[in-house]
Amino acid sequence: MKKRAHSIHHTHWDLIWYFTVQDADVQFSYNMKEILDAFDNKEINNFYMDGQTAPIDDFINMFPQEEKRIQKYVKSGKLVVGPFNSQLDSFITSGESVINNLRLGIKTSKRLGKTSKIAYLPDSFGHSVDFPKIFNQFGIEDFVITRGVGDEYNLDSEFYLESNDGSKLLVYTMIAGYGYGCYGFKEGTLFSDKAVDYNKINVHQLINRLLDYSTLENEFVFPLGFDQNPMVRHIDERIKEYNEQQKDIEFVETTWGKFLNRVRERGKNLQTHKHELISTQYHRVHRSIYSARADVKAMQDKCERVLTYELQPIMTILDSLGIEYSHGLLDKTWETLVLCQTHSSANLTEETNDYIERETKNALNLAYSHKQYLLKLLSLSLAKQNKEAPLIVFNTMPYKRNSLVKAKVFTKSESFSICLANKRVDYTVIQSIQKNHGVLRNDASKIDSDKFHYETDVIFEAKDLKGLSYQTYFIKEEKSEKTFEVNNNHFIENEKYKIYQGKGGISVLDKETDTLHNQSVYIEDTGDEGDSFDYSYPDKDLKIVDYMGFANVNYKVSPLLSTMELEGEMMIPKDLEERKNKVTTSKLKYKITLKLEKGSSIIKVSGHFNNDAEQHRVRLIFSGKEKNKFSYPGTQYSIIKRKTYSDEEKYWREKQYFEEPSPIYPLLNHVTAVNRKNVLTIYTRSSKEYEFVSEGYKDIGVTIFRSYGALGYPDLNRRPGRPSGLDYMVFETPGCQMKKKNYFEIAFGYQSDYNENQIFKKYVDYATDSTVYQLQDYDKSINPIDYFPTNPLNKKLPLSHSLLEVKHSEGVYGTIVKSDSSKDYVLRLFNSRNTEVEAGKINSMFKNDIIVSNLEEKNEMKWQEKHNKLKPGELRMIKINKGEK
Repeated sequence: MKKRAHSIHHTHWDLIWYFTVQDADVQFSYNMKEILDAFDNKEINNFYMDGQTAPIDDFINMFPQEEKRIQKYVKSGKLVVGPFNSQLDSFITSGESVINNLRLGIKTSKRLGKTSKIAYLPDSFGHSVDFPKIFNQFGIEDFVITRGVGDEYNLDSEFYLESNDGSKLLVYTMIAGYGYGCYGFKEGTLFSDKAVDYNKINVHQLINRLLDYSTLENEFVFPLGFDQNPMVRHIDERIKEYNEQQKDIEFVETTWGKFLNRVRERGKNLQTHKHELISTQYHRVHRSIYSARADVKAMQDKCERVLTYELQPIMTILDSLGIEYSHGLLDKTWETLVLCQTHSSANLTEETNDYIERETKNALNLAYSHKQYLLKLLSLSLAKQNKEAPLIVFNTMPYKRNSLVKAKVFTKSESFSICLANKRVDYTVIQSIQKNHGVLRNDASKIDSDKFHYETDVIFEAKDLKGLSYQTYFIKEEKSEKTFEVNNNHFIENEKYKIYQGKGGISVLDKETDTLHNQSVYIEDTGDEGDSFDYSYPDKDLKIVDYMGFANVNYKVSPLLSTMELEGEMMIPKDLEERKNKVTTSKLKYKITLKLEKGSSIIKVSGHFNNDAEQHRVRLIFSGKEKNKFSYPGTQYSIIKRKTYSDEEKYWREKQYFEEPSPIYPLLNHVTAVNRKNVLTIYTRSSKEYEFVSEGYKDIGVTIFRSYGALGYPDLNRRPGRPSGLDYMVFETPGCQMKKKNYFEIAFGYQSDYNENQIFKKYVDYATDSTVYQLQDYDKSINPIDYFPTNPLNKKLPLSHSLLEVKHSEGVYGTIVKSDSSKDYVLRLFNSRNTEVEAGKINSMFKNDIIVSNLEEKNEMKWQEKHNKLKPGELRMIKINKGEK
């Protein structure tokens, strides 16, 4: 009986790699025209455009006259596009990034005539367990992948991937890769010893592996395409030749849609997998890539947070008052960001890393500019009741809360009051600086003294802010009583913690449980022989730790915020040669600040390391009390349970894994050590990698940055064999040595019990900066967009406003947006727990119905009693149907 080879014509298109985006644009433009001509001339039957629309978007921008020709073949189903905008990173992109990547891809492909409902991620480095719950809401039930599946999962090539809400995807795994036999097929060497893949494995050995793992007896997928490949010419003739010259394999050209339908109809004993896919057995997933260019990843994290928890809610709140929700600006911002998040981002050459850093900064600048414009327009349009300067405070969360507000206040006089409804609000002065906003002159006597003003950094508590709202305070220039931040030489504390420095390090007393945590956080420096894809330990390492017990310390205390500033330095090796010889001549200077806010149960840790050494890794280690067999990190919309150790480490070399299966993992938002007496959680606003370390895996190590010097070293301890990237080339990347100030923002906290949703809520609160705005003419450099004259609205806006409030909900806030397809608003709530929880009650400014929707905004229904609960793992879209107020 002949074996059937399902041949699928495709390309895998990297938008950027060791080549520039310009290289890719030029090549793709000619490739695309060749494909369209081939369709016109009936030279090809089908073509699969790699599951992403970004290259086609660029092509149409350059060649708008070709859009109709593209539409013709997309509508007919011959040219398959979407559903993604670009190939995403699976583990360190937020849920909102995943949603917008799909939303933008579907938007383009629908405009072109038809969107593929197959999630196609052929080269992403593993896959999240949350993908089914996200993809299903877009009507996607099929998923094609390459990396992440290994024998430890006991799966065949075809299986179901299931999220904790019960959502499922039918998965096909290209275990042999997405182009293992393409070159042999094109060159006519397929049935010879010359037919090998890019790992130099014989194609027939790979085909046998595929047959072993297939749930379709004697059937396998034979992809016709590879990285950056143009169309394959003469497919029909070549298939006919191969089918005639041998009797073992029958080649049949097909499509992914037809093949996956065949799996559904004929696949035998398909298993269900309820976990992530991150095995290193058959393909590299680069488990330590999450700390490559940590600075760029921190910027991407910041951009996601600003968009998700600040800009989108502000746009929605103000749209309800008549300030137009600008879909176009928002789409441009998201697209700029998601195009930088492929392949774990910034793990490339110097030139392409610079491009990704610049584009990420562009996305962040777009988000900030958009936010500041809306705040300015609101402030100009307020129905002001007096001559005092308004200070607008937003609550971008959907529930009532008190917010600790940090603001810059601009006044003519040094003394002022902050008032709400004519009542003074207590505030603390952090610093006050007198500045000149007149014309600068070399001759000081010519400077107009009337142009001096005060810039004062203050902290105050905005109480009882309604859900998704703003409230206007006023700055009144008058003599007033105020609190100043003062120095305290002993400790900092709030209701929950007391923190102090001893010779042994930093001690934290948890007042609730009367537990003392000595050496609660410390610094670890080790060698790094790796490259842009992976950390790798050197043969001869030297680990250096600093418990910060002898760092210079400065305590600052106020009723709302207390800080502990630590300055010190570590002597470390300047390179691997010094490390091998246990020599330390390089100073690693650091400045680290611990912050305690009133009423908070988390300790914020931020600062920087000033690095001048090469090829090393710096981590902060957070000490736990008990042994840990598992870690519990957050995913996009749930919690996953990961082993703190790897069983496969015992035999990975013997079984020829492509990469050491180290228990180094992605840190998307938070990770928790769950013990009987002490629950320790780490939250991040920058660092993207963690590992449980020390005896019994009791401590949590968070990578602050890695210093390395190349793209693609061969034969690493953790990654034997060829280099990653080009198999014959090493690209030097001196900029990745990170010889500069490396900044970070993380936090930690202790609890006596473990509640997944409560931890997620604390993360959302930590991830969101307070939004406060004062319209002022003193210093336009603070928000440069204030330089542009802006007309107020034709109507006056209220001094306070609330769009909606969610009460008594145990769910976690995702974001709120305005629908693409209607005038309504869509609130995202999710339940990360595996048990049912209260959904809460929604009070909206609109009288119309509350609708339960999905990401496609289909199959909608009115909120009913059954919706009062969030199901285990549920991600819910709640549409606020706008109508009469």
